[in-house]
Amino acid sequence: MLRRLTGLGLALLLGSTAISQEPARRVVGYFVSWGIYGRNYHVTDIPAASLTHVNYAFANLANGRIALGDPYADIDRFYPGDCWNPDCLRGSFHQLQLLKQRHPHLKTLISVGGWTWSGQFSDAVLTPASRATFAQSIVDFVVQYDFDGADIDWEYPVGGGLASNVTRPQDRQNYTLFLQELRAQLNQRSATTGRRYLLTIAAPAGPAIIANYEVAQIHPLLDWINLMSYDFHGPWGEPHTGMNSPLRADAADPNAEPMRSQFNVEAAVASYLALGVPPEKLHVGMAFYGRGFAGVSAGATNGLYRSYSGPSGNGTWEPGVFDHSDLAANYVARNGYAPFWHDASRTPWLMNASNGTFISYDDPRSLREKCWFVQAAGLGGAMFWELSGDRPRALSGVLEQELLRRPALRAPSRRVRVAQPVRVDLAVHGGSARAGKPYLLLASSSGNFPGTSYPGLATLPLNWDSLTDTSVALAGSALFPGSLGVLDAQGAASCALDLSIFSSLPPAMVGTRWTLDAWVFTSASGAGGEPTNVVEVELVP
Repeated sequence: MLRRLTGLGLALLLGSTAISQEPARRVVGYFVSWGIYGRNYHVTDIPAASLTHVNYAFANLANGRIALGDPYADIDRFYPGDCWNPDCLRGSFHQLQLLKQRHPHLKTLISVGGWTWSGQFSDAVLTPASRATFAQSIVDFVVQYDFDGADIDWEYPVGGGLASNVTRPQDRQNYTLFLQELRAQLNQRSATTGRRYLLTIAAPAGPAIIANYEVAQIHPLLDWINLMSYDFHGPWGEPHTGMNSPLRADAADPNAEPMRSQFNVEAAVASYLALGVPPEKLHVGMAFYGRGFAGVSAGATNGLYRSYSGPSGNGTWEPGVFDHSDLAANYVARNGYAPFWHDASRTPWLMNASNGTFISYDDPRSLREKCWFVQAAGLGGAMFWELSGDRPRALSGVLEQELLRRPALRAPSRRVRVAQPVRVDLAVHGGSARAGKPYLLLASSSGNFPGTSYPGLATLPLNWDSLTDTSVALAGSALFPGSLGVLDAQGAASCALDLSIFSSLPPAMVGTRWTLDAWVFTSASGAGGEPTNVVEVELVP
């Protein structure tokens, strides 16, 4: 999938609870076929309880049809208990079947293409006949190998991928026509097998490449979109070091527009929402790896936004790319690599002043905040690249806890009809908490409130009026629209908030209804809290 360089839920820490057959959020992990070699990562290593879906990367294209990417890894390798009959299915595909038997909630998809194998897509989708042939080959492949669907990872239509890729201006429309054909053929096969097949795509996060997709026509055909919201910055010719997967924009970023404001997770999500994609069809892509820059002087910014000479010479499996598990074990606060946190983008980085290496990566804290964003924006869930970079489950465990283990928000406990401007008093009590543990208090709304950062996501213009109880101190600014702030509990966490809604009411909003939700939870183990009020407000003239 990537460069092969290589209303809100009540958030309480719940411990171990079973995942529903239809969880409110989805967590999709990519399993790479080459992981069985040097990485020694096999299907049996997949933390199935932390996932809802596994995307197998990748199938190739050959002569206008889907093809096995690595026949030995995919269907030939012997594992204990495998059948020796030449007709038996073996390899990782068979292991995925066994994994689903042990974990019935889990679904698998075959991912087609990827950064390395996208060169033949343009030819395969060029004509009605070629599209029908390509689509039929994918449907047959899905059924033959017992996948639950297909994930199309064309990087990219029209341009932006490898220089050797065949591309055409008409790729934009042809991709839509191909997805229409594939969706239709999957539906036809469902009528025969009685099984509904999933269709998803991996999609770009940068505005220039997004423009090469007919997003408004594509999204109704798809079950969801896996947003590749990483590799925003890297050592491939940009003038400065930067963050691989920033949650938010940084006004101090020295890059010119649109890079400064658009190369971040929030902006990418906003772009797709503005094009009409329902939020529940969007998955935020999360990186289980870091990017390293060489030749960086620390300076006053500890390496951030500094010049560099190229990719770092070291890496886990290739220069400049680090698995998270490798970073955690050998780099973070070790061997001269000092850790830093970037408040603006909500991401960490490492700087080794001695050897001039800067590494941007994600850690449990930054992924947790991305999960909070997924919840606040009402998105469908998260996707991550890739499973072998997370041993022992430091990151996938965060996604499981934040996106799969939290119950849905309870129904509104108070309904109020008001004219604007309106004031809503909302008391939120955190219950008993451990001193010094970070708590996050969030507020969001349902409906469509004009003028917000996320079309379709009604983030109310909220303003602090008062924060009572000296046992809780406000620290920091909002993490994203809808967030009221981070609270650091100094004792028993209990606070009361008065929220003033001060924006003038647009005429289009008269008579509409929206819901204000507030909740509090801890990001560390320990007791969380429940909202004492969830308020539904109907706006009236």
